[in-house]
Amino acid sequence: MIYNLELTLEEMQQQALLKGLKEGEQKGKLEGKLEGKREVARNLLLLNVDIETIVKATGLTPDEIAVLKKQLEQ
Repeated sequence: MIYNLELTLEEMQQQALLKGLKEGEQKGKLEGKLEGKREVARNLLLLNVDIETIVKATGLTPDEIAVLKKQLEQ
């Protein structure tokens, strides 16, 4: 009985660890995609592309692009 309980606890820990790893991997991918969009937006801003076009090209909001533009001006 105790052996079965130990196995169950170990399996639960392993499942929790795997779930955490998968969630972390997904979060990392999303953050990477967002950073890629920001990099494209920065490059387009440097090329003097209008904000409306950058919004369409990246999916970022005008406010997000405005923040990037301010960062480039500093």
